[in-house]
Amino acid sequence: MQPKLTVSGFRGIWGQTLTEDIAREYVRAFSLFTQKHAATPSLRQTILVGRDGRESGATLLECVTRELLTAGFTVIDLGMMPTPTVLFLIGSEKADGAVIITASHNPIQYNGLKFVTAAGLFTTEAEVKEIESLREQTLPACPARTRTDGTHLFEKHLTKILENIDTEKIKEKKFTVALDPINSVGCTTSPQLFAALGATAEIINGEPTGKFAHEPEPLKKNLTSLQALVREKKCDVGFAQDPDGDRLVICDEYGEIPSEETMLALCIKAILSKTRGDIAVNMSTSNMCEDIASAFGVKTWRSKVGEANVVASMREHACVAGGEGSGGIIYPTINTARDSFVGIALILELMAQEEKPLSEIIAQLPKYFMVKDKIPFGGSTEALYTKLRSLFPKARETTTDGLRLDLENRSWIHIRPSNTEPIVRIITEAPTEAEAIDLSLKMR
Repeated sequence: MQPKLTVSGFRGIWGQTLTEDIAREYVRAFSLFTQKHAATPSLRQTILVGRDGRESGATLLECVTRELLTAGFTVIDLGMMPTPTVLFLIGSEKADGAVIITASHNPIQYNGLKFVTAAGLFTTEAEVKEIESLREQTLPACPARTRTDGTHLFEKHLTKILENIDTEKIKEKKFTVALDPINSVGCTTSPQLFAALGATAEIINGEPTGKFAHEPEPLKKNLTSLQALVREKKCDVGFAQDPDGDRLVICDEYGEIPSEETMLALCIKAILSKTRGDIAVNMSTSNMCEDIASAFGVKTWRSKVGEANVVASMREHACVAGGEGSGGIIYPTINTARDSFVGIALILELMAQEEKPLSEIIAQLPKYFMVKDKIPFGGSTEALYTKLRSLFPKARETTTDGLRLDLENRSWIHIRPSNTEPIVRIITEAPTEAEAIDLSLKMR
């Protein structure tokens, strides 16, 4: 399957399914889109450009910048900068949009493009279709604008985080933290956050070379060195970021890494402990968050998978928190984006407020087990959905994104076709591991 632009951006193998020509084509289309929707269409103003640490990122950044300058935009070159910081800076710099050069957690040979609107949000499905429709059009001639240096602007993001976290309470605890920023954007930015919070940082894979020391997706199987570091240095907590800094995984003081859904649940708890309000998560996110929200007397809204979809639901329902269970907390008081730096601050704040080791806080969360699977599939999904419905005729059905069936005793199944691969993703969750596995096997 050829890569395509989705709400998650465009990702391809550098030099093969993503080239400079392809990048220029999409950036040109995004330029036309931005100009069309500008508040003052006659003025072409400012676009932010940032990248993750991948080696191909420098070449792509130059390519993207040249295209934007030719289109008549002033470009603020952020250099190597976390994705959540780029989104945050849309507001502070009054930019008309942004292009982020990243393939997120994809393997090292990949790179990609993410497009951000003047609202500081990733493009929606409708906006993606509009950008695609503009790919064949040419830009009108216009004078080139200027390129300015924005590599220092993480400081604004950091300040906003510190203003909305109990910094002094965290400083009192003098935490020792471990960090694996996977040789990318977290190498230079996360240490600034730890210093501001009075934490001592032990760091591995801390040189921003883009030569990832392990597979970049922050999954337990890839984080054995972080676990060893936590144990060796007797850290209070460990953190792992993905290459563009929007996802976060945690490790407790024993070097144990809980399910990736746990980080979001802890952050939701931290936010609701000080601000009551509804939350939004996607259809594949654990019931842990829903149970925590219920305990605080607030509602959980579920959206389609994808950060843009979760944010849209949060805005619609005026949610105080949200995110995706794959390690992305969205705290709109600080930033309307998945943000690992916000996640780090919230976890440390929760540990400081509860005055308990992280393992004890995790032990108090609702208990569920999740199985994530995928199967090759190229046909109609309706046959799969029909089979699923026949197996569980009494289940509560939701078709917001594929098909989700909620069963008795808080178990559920979510099946949906991938946007980027010829596969179907199957996620099951249940109060026991055996039940979750059994539900997953029934989909085979």
